[in-house]
Formats: sequence, C-alpha cells, structure tokens
Amino acid sequence: MSTLLLAAFLAAAPADTLVVGTLADPGSLAPHQATDIVAADIVSSVCETLVRVRPGSFRHEGVLATSWASPDQRVWTLTLRENVRFHDGAVLDADAVVQNLEHLRRTRGFPGRSERLGPHLIQVTLDRPNSALLSTLSQPFFAIQSPGRLTGPGSDVPVGTGPFRFVAARDGVVELAAFDGYWAGPPRLRRVAFRRFPDEAALADALASGEADVTSAIGPGRANRLRSQAGVTLDSQTGLNVIYLALNDERPPFTDPRVRRAISRAIDRAALVRDVLAGHAEPADTVLPPTLFGHDTRARELVLDLDAARRLLEAARLPHGFETTLTVSLAPRPYLPEPVRVAKRVRDDLARVGVVARLREVPSWTEHVGLATRGEFDMALLGWQADTLDPNDFLTALVDSGSIGSTNRSRYRSDEMDRLLKRARMESAPRARLELYREAQDLLQQDMPLVPLYHASVFTAHRREVLGLIIGPTGILRYDKAWKQP
Repeated sequence: MSTLLLAAFLAAAPADTLVVGTLADPGSLAPHQATDIVAADIVSSVCETLVRVRPGSFRHEGVLATSWASPDQRVWTLTLRENVRFHDGAVLDADAVVQNLEHLRRTRGFPGRSERLGPHLIQVTLDRPNSALLSTLSQPFFAIQSPGRLTGPGSDVPVGTGPFRFVAARDGVVELAAFDGYWAGPPRLRRVAFRRFPDEAALADALASGEADVTSAIGPGRANRLRSQAGVTLDSQTGLNVIYLALNDERPPFTDPRVRRAISRAIDRAALVRDVLAGHAEPADTVLPPTLFGHDTRARELVLDLDAARRLLEAARLPHGFETTLTVSLAPRPYLPEPVRVAKRVRDDLARVGVVARLREVPSWTEHVGLATRGEFDMALLGWQADTLDPNDFLTALVDSGSIGSTNRSRYRSDEMDRLLKRARMESAPRARLELYREAQDLLQQDMPLVPLYHASVFTAHRREVLGLIIGPTGILRYDKAWKQP
C-alpha cells in the first residue's frame, strides 16, 4: 500500500477500524526487547502475558496461565491454558513458555529458571523469594512470543496469541488485524492502526475531526480543551508515577537527614500542582502513588512548614541555609511536561528558608539520567513510572541499596530498609505485606533520601462512538472488547 493510499485509508477509517494516535514510533516491536509506552500498547494487543491485573483491583487474573501456586514465594508452579495457538500456528504449551522465560532471563534479567513438568505445567524457581512475581509477569514486555520467533529472522516483530495479529509497520503507522483464531473469540474490530502525528496539536485536531479515534498521548496542556470538545470523551486518573527531588545522600550537606527533611518541609506542593500543572496532578504525601497497593496516607514530613524547615537547618548547623545546584533536563517527559518551570518553583520555595539553588540545565533526558545515575549532582529533578501495581517494583528501584548505580539515584543506603523490602518480597499474605510497606514508608519519612513532589495525571481521550475500551491499571489500553458505534 502506498503512503498516499495508506493516508487516505486512515483518514476515512471504516467502523470496524480503530485509529490510535501516537506521538512517536515504537523503538522496537520485539516483545522482549521493547521499552517504550507505544511499543507496550502495540505488543500487548498481539502477545499475551501469563497473568494480568484485573481492572479496578489489585488482584491478578489468568490469561495464558489458568492457575498458580507457591509454598515459599521462590518455587512457583503454573498451569497453562490449553487449546491455544500462536498466530503462526505454533501451539502454546509448557515448552513454548519455558523457552520464553529463559529468553527473558537472558534479555531482561528475569530472576529465575523454568522447567517443564507436563504438557501444560511449568515450574519457575526464582533466584530469591519474591511475592511480586505475578506483577512482573503481568508486564507487556514479559509477554509470550511464538517460540520460533524468539531469535533469528522474524524476531523483530510480535507473533503472539492475542486478539490481534501484526500485519505491517511503515513509517508512522503500525497495522494490526483481528485474529479469528483467538482462544477467547475474535474481537469486534477488524483492524487497529497506530498512527504517529507530528505533534500534540495535530493529534488533538485529528481526534476532534475523527481522523484518530483514541490516544493516551495528550498532556495536561490540552486536556481542558479536549474535555469541552464535542464528540470527545476524556478520562483522567492519577498515574502510577512520582516526580521527586533526588538528593545526593553521599554529598554534604545532604548526608544529614535533618537537611533532607528541611528541604521536604520547604516545598509548597499544593501551589506547585495548582500554578504550574493546572491542577493535573496530586501533591505527594509519600513516594508511592495513591493508586498503588501499599500507599500510606499518614503524611508527616511532607507538610509545608517553613518554621520547621528553618529549625531543622539550624539543628544541622546551617542556620543561614546553604548554596547548592539543582540539575534539571530541558527535555519534557509525559509526567514532567515543563521540567524547568517545576525546577524554578522548587528553587524559589527553597530560597524562603535560605537554600540558594542554582539551576543546572541539561539538554537531553538521557544525559540528565546518566549524570544522576553516576551521582554527579547535588539535587536533581527526576521521575519514576511504575510498570506494575506492586510496591516492590517501585521501592526496590528507588531506595534499595542494591539499586545504587542504576535506579537508586539518591544513593540511599539503609540496612533497615533493605531488610524491610526483603521481608516484603518473601511475604505472601497481603495484610502482612501492607504493614511492611507502611513501615518502609515511615522509614522514608524519617530519612527522606528523596523528596516526593507530585503524582502526575494521565489522560486517555477517545471519540464518543468508541465503546468497550478498557483502560488497564497501568495505563495500557485494551482493544479486545472495543467497537465503534456507527
């Protein structure tokens, strides 16, 4: 199909075709190699995971696995769904899943080894106990690919068991078609096209005109205008993210927790959300977002209190404050659309208690993250987006000492925190895990290795004739039940 014909087809998409608007092409469509949100949206429609999180809850439900059990959170037994085939005709069985998990071990560091116990029965032995295994397996990039496409020719495109099969990828467009052999019954839509638009304005115009049917690439700047747009429905929810001020715990004066707590008391989060983000965020009362299991609402140190901030600085022998540097990237992120404005507001708040922060602007996000990962900063404006609903994946990344040099960019070391997180990984009872994560958040409030600022809202906009769309708990859209009202 020529580019002109393809554009005409998308501009006049029939009722059985859904056009998903994006602002970027997927970096890779190989399920176990991909990393970006656009790829996640595409891959999850083609390749299914063993389990997924049930919409509206924290509970897991089976997809390609029908049941699972573990006596110790280290050895897991999973029973697979029978009578399922991949799009290329290969059979889903224990051998296929074991090959996928071993491939994931090599490509994504999956922390365990798998073996076949029967035609549709596998056993996974983790390197260490982890009650968050099901959350890991629910991620789109841990989806099951046809075993013949894991390596070699054809491994760069997804071939799974999902409701849609991959058809083609051209410049700016990825096309999927309904898989009539889908084990849960064929979808109502016959075609889904992911189309890249040049910028957010063009995407919003396409949604208003009907050239695009749905998108999750709209930021807060256009949310209010789309909300009032005839023919468009806008869904807004607090995202599984946190935007935070990383403090380099290895550099004075941030080696003193009193200084770190003073910083946390000096920032007006409510004003930041209101004035800079137009209300499209929730001020943080802890590092975990409110939509995540384990979130503790008992806020302590994150309450604005300038007098308390000054007393803490005086106790740390810094009665007149100090000078420091705040590193910020010029490149926007979905959860941080105007990073410099946020950094300037934080700088101005800190000045009220005598902390003089000079902005250090870094051109690219990649360079910014590199500096933070290496510890080459005093303070840095960063964010974290969860891939699952389990707090282990959030807290282990941000504050476990084993993550220093990668995602623990505050370089926080605490034997007590490491013990709490390890116990929570080994615990299977939800109430016991909840209490452990509350203890971990209490410890974070005391030590304040990083300063949570806000949790950004995420948006899904779609034409009102689009029905049956499912917005997953992590923001990934499902199209298997979707259809367009004529």
